[in-house]
Amino acid sequence: MSSIRFLERLRAMQHGPERGDFGDPAQVLRSVIDYVGKLLNTRRGSSVLDEAFGIPDFTSIGVNYSRDDMPRIEKEIAEFIERCEPRLRDVKATYAPDPGEPFSVNFTLDAGLVLTRTETLPVKLMTRINPSGKVSVSG
Repeated sequence: MSSIRFLERLRAMQHGPERGDFGDPAQVLRSVIDYVGKLLNTRRGSSVLDEAFGIPDFTSIGVNYSRDDMPRIEKEIAEFIERCEPRLRDVKATYAPDPGEPFSVNFTLDAGLVLTRTETLPVKLMTRINPSGKVSVSG
């Protein structure tokens, strides 16, 4: 069964072992959302251990966020999340413009949250990239 990340379990146990079931799907989903946010805010080349770790800085590589650029960005985001977050399977990123916020770029992430070896829970996450490049993720 999926669980919260190791350091999260240690922090919870520090406050007492009765803090709860580390396999609770809602708690695991909160952990996944937090971690996906960290992943998407990590720029490629910022890790000493893995040069390929991170998302390219799309603002500095000539991406205009045009319809032509979106399939490549969607693919990069989905592949990176699937590579680095084993609690999610079959990740699909889809550009989701918000007419009310023309200076942010939004994506939906559809995936399966792994509960057991054979059971997944469909989840939909929303990502928002603000004009400064900061990514926020919500469930």
